Amino acid sequence: MKKIAFLILASFIFLLNSCKDEAEVYDGQAYLHFNKGTTGEAVVRQNTGSTTVSIDFGTIQSLSGTSQVKLVVDKTVSTAVEGTDFQILNPEVTVNAGQIGGQFQVKLLEATATVEPKVIVFKLQSASIPNATFDQTYILRYTKACEFSITPFSGTYTVVKDTWQDYQPGETVILQQGPLPNQFKILANNNPYISNFSTAYMLVTVNTDGTIAVASNEAFVYEPPTGPLNVTGSGTVNFCTGAINISDLDFSGAAGTAPDNQFELIKN
Repeated sequence: MKKIAFLILASFIFLLNSCKDEAEVYDGQAYLHFNKGTTGEAVVRQNTGSTTVSIDFGTIQSLSGTSQVKLVVDKTVSTAVEGTDFQILNPEVTVNAGQIGGQFQVKLLEATATVEPKVIVFKLQSASIPNATFDQTYILRYTKACEFSITPFSGTYTVVKDTWQDYQPGETVILQQGPLPNQFKILANNNPYISNFSTAYMLVTVNTDGTIAVASNEAFVYEPPTGPLNVTGSGTVNFCTGAINISDLDFSGAAGTAPDNQFELIKN
């Protein structure tokens, strides 16, 4: 009898736990939200005209009937302007019965894209589907990227920063291209602190990813007690604007070393 009673009790506990383990089934409203992330990054490449990105949305459960969903722009916080910087190709999407979401297409225009990020903030809107309490804002950041070209890096440039202080901000320097197709020279012909200003220059070698290597063609001869100093460095260039940022410029010679200097230039 004890064995039979134990089996009955065990069966009852098993059935009780089985009921607890059954998955709960959601039986409420659909509720609208961005269902594949709430942020996005995009790049508009030079000479493409535009780039189209997708923005997904969904509902908690499938719809019982057909509904319309709109993608709207929050103009109070967006820095990009609809119609000028971008276009929503399908601003209203039909979600049919049985479906659980859809996708918007947004075209980012090259003509007004910039190397500094532009931001678009999107929200969802529907007359028949209530919004969820989560994932209600989608933030898209995008920039312009230009292909490798040595062409911008010549002519006159304005000094933005020079921590070595050969030049003051606002002064100009001259750039020449060559001798190799991916190189340009930053001339020293208006450097007041060196005696070989007519022959010394920084030779900048540009890589396809925008990184650069810098080296002086000969030592810069400063007044005593400093004397001759060789220059090496690294940094980046911007193929869209022609801007130059030598973020690590090192001077070295008999008088010692002066590392980690910065030299920034913008094209006139």
